[in-house]
Amino acid sequence: MNKLEIQDPKVASKIIAANAESDKRKAELGFLGKFFGSGENVSLYIVGTIALGVLLIALVYTLTPDQYRSADFGLKEMWTLFVLPVESTIIGYLIGSKSKDTGNRS
Repeated sequence: MNKLEIQDPKVASKIIAANAESDKRKAELGFLGKFFGSGENVSLYIVGTIALGVLLIALVYTLTPDQYRSADFGLKEMWTLFVLPVESTIIGYLIGSKSKDTGNRS
């Protein structure tokens, strides 16, 4: 294996402390933390993932042939009742969170 022999005990203790801190962070993050990370941009990543997921579902449903789509829930209903409200809410959230961040930094 790749074992590194360190002669200096100070360096070895720093490496052990860094590994322990890394293991502690991994344990604190949990499943979603491992996927989205941590920090001030986590909300952006989560909202972006939701937006891309909604658009991907809408694209698949739009490209599905008419014979396989629901008769009660057509393309117009999907885009006007589901996709556009969700996407506009996400855009509003992003704009609002950015203006809140810039307002606090004055």
